[in-house]
Amino acid sequence: MKVKKPDIFLGITMAMLVVAALLCLAILFFQKTGKSFSNEETLSTVDPFVPAESTEPVSTDAPADTDATEPSVEPGQPVDSTELKRALDDALDGLSSEWQVMVIDPDNDIRVSSAVNCGVDDWMTANKLVRVFILGAAYQQIEDGKLTEDQVKNDAIAMIVSNDAEAGDRLTELIGGGNQGVGRETVKSFASSVGCKLGFNRGLDGKGTQKNYVTAQQVALLLNLICRGECVSADASAKMKEILCTPNDNPEIDPGLTDGATCGFVYDVEDGVCICGAGIVNNNGRSYVVSIVCNLPITTDGAKAKVKQIISLTQPYFQ
Repeated sequence: MKVKKPDIFLGITMAMLVVAALLCLAILFFQKTGKSFSNEETLSTVDPFVPAESTEPVSTDAPADTDATEPSVEPGQPVDSTELKRALDDALDGLSSEWQVMVIDPDNDIRVSSAVNCGVDDWMTANKLVRVFILGAAYQQIEDGKLTEDQVKNDAIAMIVSNDAEAGDRLTELIGGGNQGVGRETVKSFASSVGCKLGFNRGLDGKGTQKNYVTAQQVALLLNLICRGECVSADASAKMKEILCTPNDNPEIDPGLTDGATCGFVYDVEDGVCICGAGIVNNNGRSYVVSIVCNLPITTDGAKAKVKQIISLTQPYFQ
Protein backbone atom coordinates (compact mmCIF):
# COMPACT_ATOMS: atom_id res chain seq x y z
CA MET A 1 0.00 0.00 0.00
CA LYS A 2 1.25 3.48 -0.85
CA VAL A 3 1.47 5.95 2.16
CA LYS A 4 0.56 9.61 1.46
CA LYS A 5 3.23 12.06 2.72
CA PRO A 6 2.09 15.08 4.76
CA ASP A 7 1.94 18.35 2.86
CA ILE A 8 4.98 20.33 4.08
CA PHE A 9 3.53 23.61 2.90
CA LEU A 10 0.37 23.09 4.96
CA GLY A 11 2.47 22.49 8.08
CA ILE A 12 4.50 25.60 7.52
CA THR A 13 1.33 27.65 7.03
CA MET A 14 -0.27 26.36 10.22
CA ALA A 15 2.90 27.09 12.22
CA MET A 16 3.01 30.62 10.89
CA LEU A 17 -0.64 31.19 11.86
CA VAL A 18 0.02 29.96 15.42
CA VAL A 19 3.06 32.24 15.77
CA ALA A 20 1.05 35.22 14.44
CA ALA A 21 -1.74 34.53 16.91
CA LEU A 22 0.74 34.33 19.77
CA LEU A 23 2.34 37.62 18.67
CA CYS A 24 -1.04 39.36 18.61
CA LEU A 25 -1.88 38.13 22.09
CA ALA A 26 1.50 39.28 23.37
CA ILE A 27 1.03 42.77 21.87
CA LEU A 28 -2.43 43.12 23.42
CA PHE A 29 -1.17 41.95 26.80
CA PHE A 30 1.74 44.41 26.92
CA GLN A 31 -0.42 47.32 25.72
CA LYS A 32 -2.94 46.68 28.48
CA THR A 33 -0.22 46.22 31.11
CA GLY A 34 1.63 49.31 29.98
CA LYS A 35 -1.55 51.46 30.19
CA SER A 36 -2.23 50.22 33.72
CA PHE A 37 1.28 51.10 34.83
CA SER A 38 0.92 54.51 33.23
CA ASN A 39 -2.31 55.25 35.20
CA GLU A 40 -0.77 54.12 38.49
CA GLU A 41 2.17 56.40 37.92
CA THR A 42 -0.12 59.33 37.17
CA LEU A 43 -2.23 58.82 40.34
CA SER A 44 0.85 58.53 42.51
CA THR A 45 1.97 62.04 41.52
CA VAL A 46 -1.39 63.76 42.31
CA ASP A 47 -1.40 65.86 45.56
CA PRO A 48 -4.91 65.54 47.07
CA PHE A 49 -4.52 68.92 48.84
CA VAL A 50 -3.88 70.85 45.64
CA PRO A 51 -7.04 71.76 43.70
CA ALA A 52 -7.23 70.77 40.09
CA GLU A 53 -6.55 73.43 37.54
CA SER A 54 -9.60 75.43 36.59
CA THR A 55 -10.41 78.08 34.09
CA GLU A 56 -12.29 79.98 36.85
CA PRO A 57 -10.33 82.54 38.90
CA VAL A 58 -9.59 81.38 42.46
CA SER A 59 -9.85 83.76 45.43
CA THR A 60 -9.47 83.13 49.14
CA ASP A 61 -10.99 86.49 50.07
CA ALA A 62 -14.49 86.86 51.52
CA PRO A 63 -17.23 87.71 49.00
CA ALA A 64 -17.32 91.36 48.12
CA ASP A 65 -20.09 93.52 49.55
CA THR A 66 -22.92 93.55 47.05
CA ASP A 67 -23.61 97.19 47.87
CA ALA A 68 -20.34 98.99 47.25
CA THR A 69 -21.83 102.35 48.22
CA GLU A 70 -22.67 101.25 51.78
CA PRO A 71 -19.80 101.97 54.19
CA SER A 72 -18.71 99.24 56.55
CA VAL A 73 -19.15 99.97 60.25
CA GLU A 74 -16.28 98.94 62.47
CA PRO A 75 -17.06 98.28 66.13
CA GLY A 76 -15.30 100.51 68.63
CA GLN A 77 -12.20 99.40 70.46
CA PRO A 78 -13.01 97.50 73.67
CA VAL A 79 -13.37 99.81 76.65
CA ASP A 80 -10.55 99.70 79.20
CA SER A 81 -12.57 97.94 81.87
CA THR A 82 -9.82 98.14 84.51
CA GLU A 83 -9.47 101.90 84.27
CA LEU A 84 -13.24 102.44 84.03
CA LYS A 85 -13.79 100.25 87.09
CA ARG A 86 -11.25 102.30 89.01
CA ALA A 87 -12.94 105.54 87.97
CA LEU A 88 -16.38 104.30 89.07
CA ASP A 89 -15.04 103.04 92.41
CA ASP A 90 -13.35 106.40 93.01
CA ALA A 91 -16.58 108.26 92.20
CA LEU A 92 -18.50 106.22 94.80
CA ASP A 93 -15.80 106.20 97.45
CA GLY A 94 -16.90 107.71 100.76
CA LEU A 95 -20.61 108.08 99.92
CA SER A 96 -23.11 107.37 102.68
CA SER A 97 -26.11 106.42 100.53
CA GLU A 98 -26.60 103.15 98.69
CA TRP A 99 -25.29 103.28 95.13
CA GLN A 100 -25.18 100.85 92.20
CA VAL A 101 -23.59 101.67 88.84
CA MET A 102 -23.21 99.60 85.71
CA VAL A 103 -21.66 100.62 82.39
CA ILE A 104 -21.74 98.34 79.33
CA ASP A 105 -19.84 98.48 76.05
CA PRO A 106 -22.39 96.86 73.67
CA ASP A 107 -19.95 96.57 70.75
CA ASN A 108 -17.82 94.14 72.75
CA ASP A 109 -20.32 93.13 75.48
CA ILE A 110 -17.96 94.33 78.23
CA ARG A 111 -19.67 95.07 81.56
CA VAL A 112 -18.24 97.15 84.38
CA SER A 113 -20.05 97.60 87.69
CA SER A 114 -19.49 99.23 91.05
CA ALA A 115 -21.49 99.54 94.26
CA VAL A 116 -21.19 101.04 97.71
CA ASN A 117 -23.17 100.30 100.89
CA CYS A 118 -25.04 97.54 99.01
CA GLY A 119 -24.35 94.66 96.65
CA VAL A 120 -24.53 94.90 92.88
CA ASP A 121 -27.44 92.40 92.92
CA ASP A 122 -29.38 93.86 95.87
CA TRP A 123 -32.93 95.01 95.18
CA MET A 124 -33.14 98.80 94.95
CA THR A 125 -36.16 101.10 94.90
CA ALA A 126 -36.46 102.51 91.37
CA ASN A 127 -40.12 103.18 90.81
CA LYS A 128 -39.89 104.79 87.37
CA LEU A 129 -37.02 102.83 85.83
CA VAL A 130 -39.57 100.09 85.12
CA ARG A 131 -40.46 102.19 82.05
CA VAL A 132 -37.65 100.48 80.15
CA PHE A 133 -39.26 97.10 80.82
CA ILE A 134 -42.74 98.39 79.91
CA LEU A 135 -41.29 99.48 76.57
CA GLY A 136 -39.78 96.04 75.99
CA ALA A 137 -43.01 94.22 76.91
CA ALA A 138 -45.02 96.43 74.58
CA TYR A 139 -42.77 95.64 71.62
CA GLN A 140 -42.84 91.97 72.53
CA GLN A 141 -46.62 92.05 72.18
CA ILE A 142 -46.28 93.83 68.84
CA GLU A 143 -43.92 91.06 67.72
CA ASP A 144 -46.44 88.45 68.94
CA GLY A 145 -49.30 90.12 67.06
CA LYS A 146 -51.23 91.06 70.21
CA LEU A 147 -50.77 94.81 69.72
CA THR A 148 -49.93 97.08 66.81
CA GLU A 149 -47.25 99.73 66.70
CA ASP A 150 -49.93 102.39 66.17
CA GLN A 151 -51.45 101.42 69.52
CA VAL A 152 -48.12 101.64 71.30
CA LYS A 153 -45.84 104.24 69.77
CA ASN A 154 -47.31 107.55 70.99
CA ASP A 155 -47.54 106.49 74.62
CA ALA A 156 -44.13 104.82 74.41
CA ILE A 157 -42.51 108.05 73.22
CA ALA A 158 -44.36 110.13 75.83
CA MET A 159 -43.40 107.68 78.60
CA ILE A 160 -39.68 107.68 77.73
CA VAL A 161 -39.00 111.09 76.18
CA SER A 162 -41.42 113.24 78.19
CA ASN A 163 -41.29 111.34 81.51
CA ASP A 164 -45.07 111.00 81.25
CA ALA A 165 -46.23 108.69 84.05
CA GLU A 166 -49.82 108.60 82.78
CA ALA A 167 -48.61 107.40 79.36
CA GLY A 168 -46.69 104.61 81.09
CA ASP A 169 -49.74 103.54 83.07
CA ARG A 170 -51.91 103.56 79.92
CA LEU A 171 -49.34 101.41 78.16
CA THR A 172 -49.21 98.98 81.11
CA GLU A 173 -53.00 98.70 81.01
CA LEU A 174 -52.91 98.10 77.25
CA ILE A 175 -50.33 95.34 77.71
CA GLY A 176 -52.65 93.76 80.30
CA GLY A 177 -55.67 93.77 77.99
CA GLY A 178 -57.33 96.60 79.92
CA ASN A 179 -56.13 95.57 83.39
CA GLN A 180 -53.10 97.32 84.93
CA GLY A 181 -52.45 94.51 87.41
CA VAL A 182 -52.33 91.96 84.61
CA GLY A 183 -50.14 94.36 82.67
CA ARG A 184 -47.62 94.57 85.51
CA GLU A 185 -47.44 90.78 85.71
CA THR A 186 -46.94 90.62 81.93
CA VAL A 187 -44.10 93.12 82.15
CA LYS A 188 -42.48 91.05 84.91
CA SER A 189 -42.79 87.92 82.75
CA PHE A 190 -41.14 89.76 79.88
CA ALA A 191 -38.27 90.77 82.17
CA SER A 192 -37.77 87.13 83.17
CA SER A 193 -37.83 86.05 79.53
CA VAL A 194 -34.78 88.22 78.78
CA GLY A 195 -32.91 87.13 81.90
CA CYS A 196 -33.78 90.06 84.17
CA LYS A 197 -35.58 90.33 87.48
CA LEU A 198 -38.09 93.06 88.24
CA GLY A 199 -40.40 93.98 91.09
CA PHE A 200 -43.28 95.87 89.44
CA ASN A 201 -45.82 96.44 92.20
CA ARG A 202 -47.41 99.81 91.51
CA GLY A 203 -48.19 102.18 88.69
CA LEU A 204 -45.99 105.09 87.66
CA ASP A 205 -48.44 107.59 89.16
CA GLY A 206 -46.84 106.99 92.57
CA LYS A 207 -50.07 106.03 94.30
CA GLY A 208 -50.03 103.28 96.89
CA THR A 209 -47.59 102.18 99.54
CA GLN A 210 -45.83 99.49 97.54
CA LYS A 211 -42.65 100.17 95.58
CA ASN A 212 -41.06 99.00 92.38
CA TYR A 213 -37.72 97.26 92.69
CA VAL A 214 -34.90 96.62 90.26
CA THR A 215 -31.11 96.87 90.12
CA ALA A 216 -28.85 99.10 88.05
CA GLN A 217 -27.44 95.90 86.60
CA GLN A 218 -30.81 94.57 85.39
CA VAL A 219 -31.74 97.82 83.65
CA ALA A 220 -28.33 97.96 81.99
CA LEU A 221 -28.63 94.37 80.77
CA LEU A 222 -31.93 95.14 79.03
CA LEU A 223 -30.52 98.30 77.44
CA ASN A 224 -27.51 96.30 76.28
CA LEU A 225 -29.75 93.75 74.55
CA ILE A 226 -31.55 96.60 72.79
CA CYS A 227 -28.26 98.17 71.67
CA ARG A 228 -27.05 94.82 70.33
CA GLY A 229 -30.30 94.19 68.43
CA GLU A 230 -31.07 91.14 70.57
CA CYS A 231 -34.20 92.26 72.43
CA VAL A 232 -37.43 90.83 70.94
CA SER A 233 -36.02 91.12 67.38
CA ALA A 234 -33.51 93.21 65.48
CA ASP A 235 -36.29 95.39 64.09
CA ALA A 236 -37.98 95.86 67.46
CA SER A 237 -34.62 96.62 69.09
CA ALA A 238 -33.90 99.32 66.50
CA LYS A 239 -37.27 100.97 67.12
CA MET A 240 -36.87 100.85 70.90
CA LYS A 241 -33.34 102.22 70.65
CA GLU A 242 -34.57 105.13 68.55
CA ILE A 243 -37.07 106.04 71.26
CA LEU A 244 -34.59 105.54 74.10
CA CYS A 245 -31.92 107.64 72.38
CA THR A 246 -34.23 110.61 71.84
CA PRO A 247 -33.10 113.41 74.21
CA ASN A 248 -35.56 114.05 77.02
CA ASP A 249 -37.94 117.00 76.72
CA ASN A 250 -37.34 118.01 80.33
CA PRO A 251 -34.43 116.02 81.77
CA GLU A 252 -34.55 115.84 85.54
CA ILE A 253 -30.77 115.45 85.72
CA ASP A 254 -28.12 117.18 83.61
CA PRO A 255 -26.05 114.35 82.06
CA GLY A 256 -22.97 116.57 81.83
CA LEU A 257 -21.92 115.32 78.40
CA THR A 258 -19.65 117.41 76.18
CA ASP A 259 -19.98 118.20 72.47
CA GLY A 260 -20.42 115.23 70.15
CA ALA A 261 -22.48 113.20 72.62
CA THR A 262 -26.24 112.87 73.00
CA CYS A 263 -28.27 110.69 75.30
CA GLY A 264 -31.72 109.52 76.13
CA PHE A 265 -32.20 108.74 79.82
CA VAL A 266 -35.00 107.43 81.99
CA TYR A 267 -34.86 109.24 85.33
CA ASP A 268 -36.45 108.72 88.71
CA VAL A 269 -36.11 111.55 91.21
CA GLU A 270 -37.94 111.04 94.51
CA ASP A 271 -36.78 113.09 97.47
CA GLY A 272 -35.38 110.90 100.22
CA VAL A 273 -36.24 107.71 98.32
CA CYS A 274 -34.22 107.31 95.11
CA ILE A 275 -32.27 109.24 92.50
CA CYS A 276 -31.81 107.15 89.33
CA GLY A 277 -30.73 107.57 85.76
CA ALA A 278 -30.38 104.91 83.09
CA GLY A 279 -30.07 105.11 79.34
CA ILE A 280 -28.01 105.03 76.18
CA VAL A 281 -25.29 107.52 75.31
CA ASN A 282 -24.32 108.15 71.68
CA ASN A 283 -20.77 109.48 71.68
CA ASN A 284 -19.69 110.55 68.19
CA GLY A 285 -21.48 107.59 66.62
CA ARG A 286 -20.64 105.04 69.29
CA SER A 287 -23.31 103.84 71.73
CA TYR A 288 -22.88 102.66 75.29
CA VAL A 289 -25.08 102.02 78.32
CA VAL A 290 -25.06 103.68 81.74
CA SER A 291 -27.32 102.69 84.65
CA ILE A 292 -27.21 104.35 88.08
CA VAL A 293 -29.44 103.78 91.11
CA CYS A 294 -29.11 105.64 94.41
CA ASN A 295 -31.31 104.80 97.40
CA LEU A 296 -31.77 106.91 100.55
CA PRO A 297 -29.96 109.97 99.15
CA ILE A 298 -28.70 112.36 101.80
CA THR A 299 -29.79 115.30 99.66
CA THR A 300 -31.58 115.33 96.31
CA ASP A 301 -29.28 117.94 94.78
CA GLY A 302 -26.15 116.14 95.97
CA ALA A 303 -27.33 112.82 94.52
CA LYS A 304 -28.31 114.44 91.21
CA ALA A 305 -24.85 116.03 90.99
CA LYS A 306 -23.24 112.64 91.61
CA VAL A 307 -25.34 111.02 88.85
CA LYS A 308 -24.21 113.80 86.49
CA GLN A 309 -20.58 113.24 87.47
CA ILE A 310 -20.77 109.49 86.86
CA ILE A 311 -22.42 109.88 83.46
CA SER A 312 -19.90 112.48 82.34
CA LEU A 313 -16.84 110.52 83.53
CA THR A 314 -17.82 107.57 81.32
CA GLN A 315 -17.64 109.58 78.09
CA PRO A 316 -13.83 109.64 77.62
CA TYR A 317 -13.75 105.82 77.73
CA PHE A 318 -15.92 105.58 74.59
CA GLN A 319 -14.22 107.97 72.21
